[in-house]
Formats: sequence, C-alpha cells, structure tokens
Amino acid sequence: MLKKSLILFAFILLSFTTVYAQQQTIYLNRDYNRVIERALLLKQKTYHSNMRPFLYSNLDSLVAIDSAVNAYFNTDTARKNNWFLRKLTQEHLGNVNQSNIRIYADLLLELNVGKELNRGNIFTNTRGAQLAGDIGNKFSFYTAITENLSQFPEYLNNYIKEHKVVPGQSVARISPKGTVDYGVPYGYISYSPNANFNFQLGQGKNFIGDGYRSLFLSDGSYTYPYFKISTTFWKIKYTNLWTQYVDASGEFKFTNTRSFPKKYASYQFLSYQVNRRLNLNFFQALVWPQDSTGNPIEWAYINPMIYFNALNFNMGSPANSLMGLGFSYQLMKSHKLYGQLLLDDFNLGNLSKQGGTFFQEKYAYQLGWKYFDALNVPNLYFQAEFNRSRPYVYTHRTLKINYTHFNEPLAHPLGANFNELILIGAYKFRKLELNGKINFATYGADTTGTHFGKNIFLSDYDSQYGQNSFGNYTGQGIKTKLTNVQADLSYLVNPKTNLKLCLGLSKRVESSSVISTNSIMVYIGIKTALNNFYYDF
Repeated sequence: MLKKSLILFAFILLSFTTVYAQQQTIYLNRDYNRVIERALLLKQKTYHSNMRPFLYSNLDSLVAIDSAVNAYFNTDTARKNNWFLRKLTQEHLGNVNQSNIRIYADLLLELNVGKELNRGNIFTNTRGAQLAGDIGNKFSFYTAITENLSQFPEYLNNYIKEHKVVPGQSVARISPKGTVDYGVPYGYISYSPNANFNFQLGQGKNFIGDGYRSLFLSDGSYTYPYFKISTTFWKIKYTNLWTQYVDASGEFKFTNTRSFPKKYASYQFLSYQVNRRLNLNFFQALVWPQDSTGNPIEWAYINPMIYFNALNFNMGSPANSLMGLGFSYQLMKSHKLYGQLLLDDFNLGNLSKQGGTFFQEKYAYQLGWKYFDALNVPNLYFQAEFNRSRPYVYTHRTLKINYTHFNEPLAHPLGANFNELILIGAYKFRKLELNGKINFATYGADTTGTHFGKNIFLSDYDSQYGQNSFGNYTGQGIKTKLTNVQADLSYLVNPKTNLKLCLGLSKRVESSSVISTNSIMVYIGIKTALNNFYYDF
C-alpha cells in the first residue's frame, strides 16, 4: 500500500506544469523585501506574502524583481565599460551564465566603527563569501559563511554573557578584552519538479507573517537545519517545515556544540488567498525532545496535515503545541493591514474562570498596518505594529521543549509578558534610503528567584503563583519601560549583494524601580545587508 501511494505521489508531482525559473530564495533583509513588496502591491498582484524567504520563481512571474531592485543601476555607460566599477556596483564578483548553468560568487563583508557614548568604542568586522547557482530550471543551491569579530554596546554584551550567543547569529566566544568572535553558516538546496511543489533542505532561517515581528516563527535566532515542502495550487500555499533545534538550557560549553541535546519541531502553515485583497492563514507547530536513546523520530509528530498534531496534544501528547491564525488585507491600493493570534497549550477549561487569568491562558496577538507610497510620495513608507503577549507564552512544563533555539526565542525577542508598539518610517530616493524606527515596550521583569512570565527559558509550572494559579495578567512583575530609537542613512552600492554605505544613530532607554540605563550609539560603515538582526530588545 505504501509503495503504491509513493508511486501515485511521484506521478502527481511530475504531471503538473513544467517549471522555467530560478528556484533560489530571496534575501530575508526587510529593506530589500520592501522594494519587492511595494512593486507587487502597487501592481495589484496577489501572492502569499506571509512565508519568507520568498521563492524567486513564485514572484518573478508576477513582477520583474531584478528591475525593481536594480533601478538606477543600468543606465551608466561609463560603469558598464569599466570592469572594476561593474563588479563593485552592478554585478556579482564571479559569474558563470551558460545555457543550462548559472553560478555566481561574492565576498560578504561588514566593516563598521562607532561609539557608545560615555562607555566606549563599538565595531564589527565581518569577512565571508557566498556561492549560489541554478542547474537547469528546477534545481538551485546556495551556501554562505561569515566570520565575525565585534565589540558590542554594553546592553548587548550583558545579553551575550548571559545567553552565550550573539543575537540571531552564533555561539559567542568572548575574549578577555571583551571582543566577541562568532561565525555564521547558511546554505540550502532547492528543487521544484513543477510549478506546484518546491523541496528545500538547508541550514538557515524562516519567517512566518507579514509584520516586523512574528509571533509564529521569526528569523531572530541562530540558523538551524530544516527540510521544507511548499505546495502551491489554486488560491492556497501550504508549507510543511521540519526543523532541528538545540536545547542549550544546561551548562553551556561552546567548544563542543554537538554535545547539546537536540529538540525537533514540525510546522504546518496554510495560506489561503480568499480574493485579491484578503488572505487568511493557519499555523501549527509542535516541539518535541530527542529521546533518551538519541532517537529524533516521533512519527506521529511528522504528520503533514495541519491541526492533526494538535489533536495528538489534546489526547495527552507530551510535546509543546502551538496554534495560530493570521490575516492580511489590502486596503485601497497602498495600505495593508495584517495580524496574528497565537495560542500556546491553551487551556479552554479554565478560560471563563476569574476573567481568564489562569496561568496557562497563554496567547499572544499582533495587529499591524503598512502604507506604501504614503501621502502619494513614491517610495515613502510607514508602518505601525502592536504586539502583546501574556505571561508564560512559549514556555512548557518540560523545560527542554520551550519554544527556543540555542538560548534564543524563536518568535519575539522580548520573550513573553509584554506590550510593544513599533513605528517605522522609510524613504528611498534613487540609491539613497533613510530609515527610522521607534519601539515602545512595557514588560513585567523578574527579580532573583521569581518567575512572572517573561523568561521563556523557565518552566511555566514554576510560575510565580504556582501551578493552577489564577490572577495572572500581562505586565505582572516589576513594571519596566523600554524604548529603542534608531535612524540610519544608507547609500546602495550594489543591489546584487545589497552592499550599502551606512551612517546610523540609535538610543536605548530602559527604566524600572530597580534599573535605569541610557545608551546612545553612533556608527558608520559598509556592509552586505542580506539578513535581519534584531538588537531592539
């Protein structure tokens, strides 16, 4: 029976439309993606915007991606005739383009210097390379690695010392002088037998949602091994994602990361494009530990059908179960509304008791708005987003299957037990771009020996008021206010690698009855901005 099913499945795969496009994914960098999202939105093209990184072949048929990204770079005749200037500003460093094979290679870098006022110097020195290509029209590959040396501002140094990782990047090796050495690997192979299916195996990151933050799965943690199947038909895109995470909750020995116990996750995400304006999406995740024999396979959890694993949880499964609903709606031509609702091991039985204050009423939600070509000004962009999480969201009774990877949250960097408002503004004029962002957050902090719900690396069964407790509310604990302000001006040097010259200023203020910090940072540099790094927490 199994053999017949596999044969039938293979026949279905091969019987759909033939593919003629790149099977590479588009860089995750949000500024890079915003250019593409604007082009799609203004042309009234329907697409699934909530699962990133985007597959190039899914979008290139809707909008000329290269034309959108490469604007203002193909009209300079002097540069076209100069090999050095072409490589610096318009092309990949190495490039092979034959009838059936396309390969490119680039150096990756970030060189910036700055100062944290009244504290000391900060810098980042990144060296790396990327190699990618397409073999035929159905197979693509990508690999990249960077080696980094940084001196971070004080608040990030404190985070790195506590968590032993650089946020979103890698295991930290801290020198006696306080500098941090870390390396980051990326890579995948991507295969599309036809226009309806894509199979991807890699080491990287994924992002689910339309917002700046994601309450489902963000790209803010260290890279991880994954296998992904994307199925697109009619108005539906269905994604199965299986990942391997690291439980680093025990003693941290960065010299031998392979010794850490593993945990695994199964994701199902269904995106339904109801009409040209409205998208509804449905999310499920299940996290389970490696068993005592080192066996990662729990066959029941690998079920690819959405919400079937939630049924297993209700039948007594020990895994950590999360479910969610999301939406996006295009309002008029240039506005987009979006949102998410996440339920984590939600306890329906106690929902109506004492105003829904049971310690396991664990949910979070997001509401957001995007405005492209704001006020009828081309390339002027505004975004506002509100995120709220109740205490103990993403935690679990069993510590090792909390919703984390390598001592970092897999969703929101603040963990849980917070309210956050984010305001973003950006303006792009030819190769210049001005970005500004303000984060206002309030959260309930812990003191030594307390657990009010923000720290998702602790068990929810160690909650401050005990198991089966009521009276829990968002912001419980020590009320803390956090403000992050960031502004930067950049000049796009080469769109192929998103190479930018940048000048930036940021300010971070955190205050409560037990803490008061104020940090101002300025920096200047050059970087290949391919990924997102979240330091606004």
